[in-house]
Amino acid sequence: MMPAFFALLLLGLLSLGTPLEASVPPFQHGDRVAFIGDSITHGGRYHADIYLYHATRFPNRPFVVHNCGISGDTAPGTNIRFESDIAVHRPTVATIMLGMNDAYGWAFDPSLALQEKISAQASSYDQYTQAMNQMARRLAKMDCRMVFIKPSIYDQTAVLDQKNLVGKNDQLGRFAEYIDELAIKYGASVVDFHTPMSVINHVIQVSDPSATIVGADRVHPGIPGHLVMAYHFLKSQNMPPYVSAIQLDASEGGKILQLRNCEIHGDLVATSNQLSFSATEKALPFPLSPAQLKGLDWVPFQYELNRQVLAVDNLPRGKYELRIDAIKVGEYSSAELKNGINLSANPATPQYQQALQIKVLQNKQLQATSKLRSIALVRHSMIKKIKPAVSEKDHAALTIALATHLNKSKGEPWYKYLRQQADAYLKTIQNEDTYKQEEVQWMQKMWQQNQPSRHSWQLRKIPLGS
Repeated sequence: MMPAFFALLLLGLLSLGTPLEASVPPFQHGDRVAFIGDSITHGGRYHADIYLYHATRFPNRPFVVHNCGISGDTAPGTNIRFESDIAVHRPTVATIMLGMNDAYGWAFDPSLALQEKISAQASSYDQYTQAMNQMARRLAKMDCRMVFIKPSIYDQTAVLDQKNLVGKNDQLGRFAEYIDELAIKYGASVVDFHTPMSVINHVIQVSDPSATIVGADRVHPGIPGHLVMAYHFLKSQNMPPYVSAIQLDASEGGKILQLRNCEIHGDLVATSNQLSFSATEKALPFPLSPAQLKGLDWVPFQYELNRQVLAVDNLPRGKYELRIDAIKVGEYSSAELKNGINLSANPATPQYQQALQIKVLQNKQLQATSKLRSIALVRHSMIKKIKPAVSEKDHAALTIALATHLNKSKGEPWYKYLRQQADAYLKTIQNEDTYKQEEVQWMQKMWQQNQPSRHSWQLRKIPLGS
């Protein structure tokens, strides 16, 4: 049964008219996927979670991803960097989530006169819609499949210390409505982050007005929020709930009742005290980090997307030890085994450990990606604005020019971040090609490490009093 909290969320989604049917084709073998966006994509993890899910669930469908997010960017700004930062990857699929910076904050400042607010917000909407249409037209010319993502929320309801730009989230809602029109025009898919995140925020703030699915800055979701976003993207792709499912009957020597995404090799052996078999599952569980667990309070990720089930009927009553490849992974009662146990979050299983190894490889890929995105940010958000132009090959002149450019932002909240990005750029630009190679190599290693393995399973009854 679905927990009451999730049932409440589902009711909220239905009342707001969110489409629940799948609309996004799964990524395919050989795809090149560009995740286009602003800081929520640049430094976020929702796309990394999506990629890791595909790598653990579909080991024979390798594809590559490119982070094409830049902090602080807008739809018009993304069009300016389109050729050198997006089209250069020749994407077969592009996801586009923009809008947070297009709904520019000053247009919602409480001190601004009403008429100025109205004018600024109308201008913001016009610029966003025109730029998004231009981007879609350019992607269509490349024969690139498009997935428009309705932007994540600006939290204008939480009681937080951060200044509240009331109305900004409503503007993002208007952008979200336009996404539907744009998708119809270009035959694209749509994933809605805005509605479900709004619903979750409403639910958690009933009991705690300071709770938020995004960060204290009202803008940037933390790791749990990114898991929520990945969940909704994967649900839109109609991803299967089962990693694998094994249902057996322990009576009369043992019988296979049902298998999902799994193959049992040879005979199933069942005696009065134990049951054993050898199996190859065709997928691995999605490994969750401790930082992601809060997200499980907000979406039923494990139940709907990450079920690795073992169920055994007609076991003699008692408690059983489960071993996989001779490794003890847990103790379960015959009643628990009859109902089915979900092993997807059990770190002791060899399958989970294999999934963790894939995540380690992905983290190395993300380290290379992070350096490349710092380079891209400085290149497109700073260097291209420097007049007269300075060559990136002239390191000394560029160092001075960047310092001069950054001094214009001294005292602003974003100065420290931009300073860090500029420093990272100056340290890494000489190795840009190396990071590009590393990024691809670590992805390739993920798709080598994820191949299914055969495992030996044994359920042994624990003697009374042990």
